[in-house]
Amino acid sequence: MCKIVAFIGSPRKNGNVDTIIKEISNGAMSKNVSVKNFYLNNMNIRACQGCLYCRKVHDCAIKDDMKEIYEAIKEAEYVVIGTPVYICQVSAQTKLFLDRLYPLTEIDKSKHTPRFGKKKLVMVFTQAAPFPFLFNKYFKYTAKHLKGMGLEHYKTLVATKAFEKDSSKNNKTLLSKAYKLGVYMAEN
Repeated sequence: MCKIVAFIGSPRKNGNVDTIIKEISNGAMSKNVSVKNFYLNNMNIRACQGCLYCRKVHDCAIKDDMKEIYEAIKEAEYVVIGTPVYICQVSAQTKLFLDRLYPLTEIDKSKHTPRFGKKKLVMVFTQAAPFPFLFNKYFKYTAKHLKGMGLEHYKTLVATKAFEKDSSKNNKTLLSKAYKLGVYMAEN
C-alpha cells in the first residue's frame, strides 16, 4: 500500500512538474513512506465514452490502465496531481485522467460518500506566466469538482516562469516547499 500516489500529467519526463513531484516524493521517502508515481503520458488511458456504465456498476466499462490507477487511489491517503498549464487549463493527458475519475463518485446519491472515501488532494501546477494567482480561479474550480470524487483539496503548489523544461530545478524556494510538504504528508 502506498500512502501517497502521484500523477504526472506532463509529457516531459524530468520536466518541471516531474521535478516538483520528485521533491515531494523525496520528502516523503525521507520518512520511509512509499510514493507511487504514474506518468500519464506513458499510459494507455482512453477518453471517457459517456456510457454511464459506472453509474450502474462500481467500475468503468473501458479496460485500460485506469484500472491500476483506481486501485492506487483506493489505497492512498494522499493524491498528488501535477500538470503544466496549457492554454489556461490542465494538459490533455491530465484531462483524460480527470474525466475518467467519475467512477469514484458514489452511485447511491443518498449516501453522499465517495466510492473510496476521502483522500487529501495536493495539486501541482507549472505555468509560463509570472504571476502565481493568474489561474487561481481555474485551480479552485478544478479542486472543487474533484471533491465529489473524494479528493479533498489540501494544498496547491504553483511554479511560475516555467518557460524551459528545467526551470523548476533552479527554484530552490519552491523545491524546499515541495520537500517539506512531502515530509509533512508522510508524518500526518
